[in-house]
Amino acid sequence: MKKPPVFSMTARSEETEARSSTGAEEDGPEAPAMGEGLPHACIAELQAENAMLRRENAALQSLKESLEESEERYRRLFEDDLTGDFVTSPDGRITACNPAFVRIFGFASVEDALNTDIRDLYLEPADRDRLLERLQREGKVENEGRARRRRDGSHIHVVENLVGRFDANGELIEIQGYTYDDSERKRAEDTLRESMERYQQALDNPLVGYAHCTIVTDASGKPVDFVYVEVNRAFEMFTGLTREDVLNRRVTEVLIPEEVDSLIAIYGKVALTGESTTFEYQLPSLSRWYEVTAFSSERGRITAFFTDITKRKRAEAALRESEERFRVVLESSLDVAYRRNLQADRYDYMSPVVREILGFTPDELAGMDLDEIMDRVHPEDRPVVEEELYRSVFRTRGFLAYRFRTKDGQYRWLEDHFTVIGDANGRPLFRSGIFRDITERKQTEEALQCHAAELARIHRDLETAHREANLYLDILTHDIGNTENVSNLYTELLIDTVEGEAVEYLANLKRSIAKSIEILGTVSKIRRIHAGSPPLRPTDLDAVIRAEIAHFPTFPIHYEGTAATVLADDLLSEVFTNLIGNAIKHGGPGVTISIQVAEDEEGFLRVTIADTGRGVPDDQKEEIFHRYEKKQRGVGEGLGLYLVQILIDRYGSRIWVEDRVPGHSEEGAAFSFLLREADT
Repeated sequence: MKKPPVFSMTARSEETEARSSTGAEEDGPEAPAMGEGLPHACIAELQAENAMLRRENAALQSLKESLEESEERYRRLFEDDLTGDFVTSPDGRITACNPAFVRIFGFASVEDALNTDIRDLYLEPADRDRLLERLQREGKVENEGRARRRRDGSHIHVVENLVGRFDANGELIEIQGYTYDDSERKRAEDTLRESMERYQQALDNPLVGYAHCTIVTDASGKPVDFVYVEVNRAFEMFTGLTREDVLNRRVTEVLIPEEVDSLIAIYGKVALTGESTTFEYQLPSLSRWYEVTAFSSERGRITAFFTDITKRKRAEAALRESEERFRVVLESSLDVAYRRNLQADRYDYMSPVVREILGFTPDELAGMDLDEIMDRVHPEDRPVVEEELYRSVFRTRGFLAYRFRTKDGQYRWLEDHFTVIGDANGRPLFRSGIFRDITERKQTEEALQCHAAELARIHRDLETAHREANLYLDILTHDIGNTENVSNLYTELLIDTVEGEAVEYLANLKRSIAKSIEILGTVSKIRRIHAGSPPLRPTDLDAVIRAEIAHFPTFPIHYEGTAATVLADDLLSEVFTNLIGNAIKHGGPGVTISIQVAEDEEGFLRVTIADTGRGVPDDQKEEIFHRYEKKQRGVGEGLGLYLVQILIDRYGSRIWVEDRVPGHSEEGAAFSFLLREADT
């Protein structure tokens, strides 16, 4: 499109007033003759000439008004034109321009643009030189598109038309031109080109799904479905649907209609309005999430590119859950999490719980610089804190325990674990950490230190008392044992020398002495257990059982044997002695006993000693092993089962009692305990 060059046009006219040399009106009465008067012919000639001059003057006045009106119309066209009209000198000075030129290039006014160098509006000043060379050769430049710089430095794309004016010698004396802002069209072209490039890349890219579809509308023009026209291999990979499954079929025939209602609406809007969009979409039936970019190059058709973002969405969901849990933990924790920006010297974050500990809100602490923070550290702790903060910059981690003055003026003990985070050059950026109030712990530690000193004193006293008690027990056990042996000997001698009731009295005395000797033996064994446990060693279980059965030759004991080896010591036999002895003692006449060994928990054997005696009632099954401790006994009663229990505890297992016949305690008891198998 060509446009006439801009010129500053003015028209000037000269007015001439024809006056009668006689001064008479054209139609007035004849003037008196001067002297002899003018000849009539001369007067007529003057009148005719005067009339002609008047007509010429009227014509000139009309021409002047036409020229002024034309100039005004041209001026308005020049100023109101949407294209930027301008005139420059060969050296680039702008000598004339219209408001459109001012608006396009961002000048404040026409006056602001005049006499500035048009080269400042070029991205490359050398472009101006090339244009001048073309004008010199060709006389004009038509529809030249190029990038230009606005007054504020931003870039635009313009189309220019230039015409050169030359003098008689062919030298360029002026450049007249007009330009218009082509940025939107250029951006549209660039966008379209980029879209086409992306389109081609998507078709060739196995990681981007592609679908081209036709929108189906109802009678009112509302989108109700779409038909697949073309898809690529990535479409098949991302959806699990083949080309044969979808081509030339409606989406509601391929997928669940309820799941694609929103997709149809989005595609329909794009296809009918031409407005492209990018969105995320979920298809639950495919267990997939997609990110979709849709655009339309033809009304009624839609082109979509999409990627599978299922993993990302799952990760985002997991991250949101994690962040929510982390936030809940931070806000409900009694510990204070914080991050201090070392460059800005302020806290970026502080848990709300800090108010409960220090009395300050997070915002109040955020406003404190390092000097204000350090002023609240206890003077005795400040050197250590300053040293640790300095050293942590070089080793990134730190730990502090110090006293901090709260808002109400009280000192609280804080335990602070922190990490220093730096940039790639090692410059420290943040200090993040967690601190907690350990005031009560510190007070407890101080109390414990005092208590520990008191306990140490008591322990020393107890050790002294323990040694003395053991000495007395050793003396008593030794001397009473000797006395009982002598008493037993004299009792046996007396039995042979007395008759009648005295014999029964001596027999009771002998049994009492034997019971006393048994109690002393058990007490000695218990003292031995409490004195310290020797290392357990592999023990032949079968040999121990058979040796104990041999001690009761007159009682029927059923035992089939075992090849097991267990971890125990030489006191294991006491377990069988006491359990077999109890069964005989409490079983009554005709009692029978059985011993069984079987696999139980992994690495353990279960040993069961059952009898046909009177059994153990249900309400006594738990306390039967604690009668000695609870003193629910006669002289020496319960001591044997107490010994059995502490021995089994010593072997790292447990013992319990059940009914020999489940649910019938009157038909006998079954004592079971576990022993750890030894590695063979």
